[in-house]
Amino acid sequence: MSDQLHTDGNEVAGLLDEALGADMTTAMRRCRACGADSALAEHLAYHGAAIVLRCPSCDDVALRIGRLGDRVVFELRGTFRAPAG
Repeated sequence: MSDQLHTDGNEVAGLLDEALGADMTTAMRRCRACGADSALAEHLAYHGAAIVLRCPSCDDVALRIGRLGDRVVFELRGTFRAPAG
């Protein structure tokens, strides 16, 4: 087992694709706390009952995502812009 406390936002790529039907790792997010613009893949992914993505600049919660039975459930915070293309 790794001593690492977090991975990056790529960790949630499969769950987001399942929930939204798109690869969201390149989507940009403007943090509501510090105003930083960062790709979702750059966010820090912490694992618990769900995966929590946090802003790489200030640690504000950006996204919570997990499974509830056979469903993927999530909460988004901040302003997200879809990936180009």
